[in-house]
Amino acid sequence: MAMQQIPYTADSSQTAHRSNVARAIESFLIDQWANIITIALGSLVTIALSIPFLSYFGLDSISKPLFYALHYVCAQIPAHSFYVLGHQFGLCARNLSIYSSMFLGSLIFVLSKKRLPGVPWWLWVLLCLPMAWDGFTQMFGLRESTWELRVLTGTLFGLGSIWFILPLMQKTLLETINTPPIPVRIDNKFALQFPWKREHK
Repeated sequence: MAMQQIPYTADSSQTAHRSNVARAIESFLIDQWANIITIALGSLVTIALSIPFLSYFGLDSISKPLFYALHYVCAQIPAHSFYVLGHQFGLCARNLSIYSSMFLGSLIFVLSKKRLPGVPWWLWVLLCLPMAWDGFTQMFGLRESTWELRVLTGTLFGLGSIWFILPLMQKTLLETINTPPIPVRIDNKFALQFPWKREHK
């Protein structure tokens, strides 16, 4: 019986190349997602801290665009911000404490090789409540917050959020990867179907 040889085409080569690239990107994101988040948070905090120093040394062409760019993540209210050398940080006191604590929390998570256990949801909610109380009572004019409260409540919120979200993401990712394939019957033949690759209609 003669064996039929499958012709090799350029389309099949391109498809195989795209598949290899997709798998490489997927593997990179699975391994490095926590590092990417940590680097992003660290970069945000570094930019916010560097702005007053850049302004002090007359590098306004750099500091001003960075300051205006950070306005997308912070209201930058002057009365709620810290100053160094007569120039305002790129983030207000509360947001600076939030993102700084998130960076430190994510750095600890990465250094623990993503094995740091997460906090339960109710503890995360408790850590968020002080900032919610401080922010809303000030918003409605019931009281005026202080920089100490802004820093404290922002730090609790940042650490609580990162301590809850990152371990949960890692747990979900591991459960998805380690889920065994499910045998399904298709046209009297059995095939392996992976739950995370199912097509949703």
